Amino acid sequence: MGKNKLDCSFLLNHKSVALPALQICLETFTWTDGEATTKVCYFCGVVVLLAKLTNNVELREFVSKDMFSAVIRGLGMESNAINSPDLVNICREIFIYLSDRDPAPRQVSFNQKHSWLSPFTCCK
Repeated sequence: MGKNKLDCSFLLNHKSVALPALQICLETFTWTDGEATTKVCYFCGVVVLLAKLTNNVELREFVSKDMFSAVIRGLGMESNAINSPDLVNICREIFIYLSDRDPAPRQVSFNQKHSWLSPFTCCK
């Protein structure tokens, strides 16, 4: 059994432990440790895939709302510049595959001031 299957199995079968672990992963996007973000990006990609492939409403809502918002915040961190292609890809995957099932990705608040959003303020 591969590592991805073990990750997916754990998430689905141990929700009480998985949710706090997922929250810690999301907090990693705001750390100034680019290496930690690199590792979490891979794991979050697996979680997004799992949300796409299963009918688990809780997981889909978590990915669509919490993860999407955390990745957006992570894009504003200078320390994540090297990971920005991975972060953008996670956002793209969430938006393309989950926004039709959950409105959260379309409702992310851009009211927070992010320096990287300044050129797009006219689009609010």
